[in-house]
Amino acid sequence: DRFSALSSQGLSPREIEVWRPPEFDPKQRYKVLYMHDGQMLFDPTRTWNRRAWEIDRTGSRLIEERLVQDFIVVGIANDPARRHAEFFPQAALNDLHPETLRASFTEKALGGRPAADDYLKFIVEVVKPLIDRSYPTLTSRDSTFIMGSSMGGLISLYAACEYPEIFGGAAALSTHWIGTYERNNEIPSALMSYLDRKLP
Repeated sequence: DRFSALSSQGLSPREIEVWRPPEFDPKQRYKVLYMHDGQMLFDPTRTWNRRAWEIDRTGSRLIEERLVQDFIVVGIANDPARRHAEFFPQAALNDLHPETLRASFTEKALGGRPAADDYLKFIVEVVKPLIDRSYPTLTSRDSTFIMGSSMGGLISLYAACEYPEIFGGAAALSTHWIGTYERNNEIPSALMSYLDRKLP
C-alpha cells in the first residue's frame, strides 16, 4: 500500500509505503515497525544504487519460520536533499562545542536548519495516527518499533530517546557516528553525551 505526498510543517511531502505480512488478517492486530529511507526497502528498481533491503522477503521468511510474530512495516521515504538535516539528532547540537564548530556544522552539514525534531514529530503526529486508523495495529509502545541504518540508525536512537512513550525499541544498524571530513572527536562526543543523558 502506498500513501503519496504526506507532509508536515517544516518538511517536504513524502511517500509512505506499507508492507503487510503474507497471511494478513484484518481481524488480527499487528505490531508495527517504522523504517526510514523508505524508498530503499522493497523495490531495487526504485533505488539510487539498484539495491533494496528486501524487508518484505526477509519479514515473510522470519514470520514463516516463526522467528517473529506477524508485523507491519511502514517505510517513510527520505528527502535526499535534507536527509542529514532530518536525521541528525537535533538536541545533541546543544552538546557540541565550541560554538563556532556548532555553527559551522549546522550551516554546512545541516543546510543551516536542523530538522530532526520536525521529522520525528511528523512520524508521531501524522504517520502513526494514519497507520493506526488505516490498519489493525497494536498501538502501545511495546508493539511499536523504529529502525534504520547509517544516519537512519542515528535518527532511530533519537526517536527512542525523544519519544520513549511511543517507541518500545529501536534498531540502529551500521550507525553513522557523523563527524566532519577532518579528524575530530567533538561531534561523536556530543552524540554520546546526549545518549548518556537520554537513552532509555
